[in-house]
Amino acid sequence: MWNWDQGRLDYFQFDELRKIAKFAVKHDLKAVDVDDMSKATGLPFLPNKPGYKPWRNYSRTFKLMMLATSSGTSSKPTPLAKLLAEDGKITTDEFFHFLAEATTDPSPALSGWDNTVAPRYPLLFALKYVLTRANEGLLTTDISAIVAAYAASGFVGDEDQTAYLGIARKAYAPIQGQRQANESIRVLSQISYLSTNRTSVTVSLDEKDSLELFEQLSPVGGTRLADGDAEIQRITALYGNAIADLVFEYPNTVLSDTEEAGFVEGGRVQKTHLTIERNAKIRQAFFVANPSPVCDFCGTNTEESYPWATRILDIHHLLPLCSGARTNAKGTILDDLVANCPTCHRAVHRYYDMWMKKNKKKDFEDAGQARAVYGEAKKAYEGT
Repeated sequence: MWNWDQGRLDYFQFDELRKIAKFAVKHDLKAVDVDDMSKATGLPFLPNKPGYKPWRNYSRTFKLMMLATSSGTSSKPTPLAKLLAEDGKITTDEFFHFLAEATTDPSPALSGWDNTVAPRYPLLFALKYVLTRANEGLLTTDISAIVAAYAASGFVGDEDQTAYLGIARKAYAPIQGQRQANESIRVLSQISYLSTNRTSVTVSLDEKDSLELFEQLSPVGGTRLADGDAEIQRITALYGNAIADLVFEYPNTVLSDTEEAGFVEGGRVQKTHLTIERNAKIRQAFFVANPSPVCDFCGTNTEESYPWATRILDIHHLLPLCSGARTNAKGTILDDLVANCPTCHRAVHRYYDMWMKKNKKKDFEDAGQARAVYGEAKKAYEGT
């Protein structure tokens, strides 16, 4: 079975990875102390004790996410980290689809790496497996079923859809003690059209979109290097070519274009943001947990204004536009969402456009800035 890093979900969130990447391109991760790295990223990097270096306990994390490698007595940022450090350069969908296409079993990030062994692609398998089931109308898949199918099928991950259709409806005996594999699937569930809970993953894509995306996915290959650190550097240098083959439009699922949603221009980050906000499963879970009909922005009670309509509110995502919904052991986190009436939601997106143009930015720096700008928009509305 595939290995991963256990108990590190907080460090695998896309927003946190961006912070780590920004720090990694400017500092030697082997040399920095906990306090310096924690101050820059907001993450604890325990244990916090004199002389302790985060690299000792977190190098596995950095390497699995392909952000930094060992280079003699120092660390070396990867080409992927350098791109991730630039705001708006990479979206959550681009990053995690590449991670799925590039993550191998065995992994150059872990002990036991052997470049002579034919690799398997566990995360790519997981993604193609749930997309195949979605194409069959089976939108929700147990995480344990994904892991069991990977073990029993022997699939590499590069098989075509006909092969996947052959296993999509089969029931395989569950495998015990697969927490690491389970956690890696929760990490992958930050993709905009996915959502997760304690036990399952749901695809919120039209069947045709699921099929078209499946057909675009393929492993990142090439001649594998014997040194694991060198192999991670080699793989991440192929990011641009790998992502160029993927189109994240989902035209049959996300029907309204970005202009209709309030954005002036429909760039990559805006489209990612809209896909998250229109993720049907996340929307459903949010309104179950937050049944109030009141718009967070203008305070209108939509049930009173429109008594003949139900659930007229949109959900608005408060993280940077390029970021997916965060996940933890319980599933997709809903704390980064608020309910807006459609008019306010459109106006917020237009405010974001204005703010970014004024500040010459492609996206917000982090979650704190995204929330602050949303707050600025609310104050501007309240002041009118």
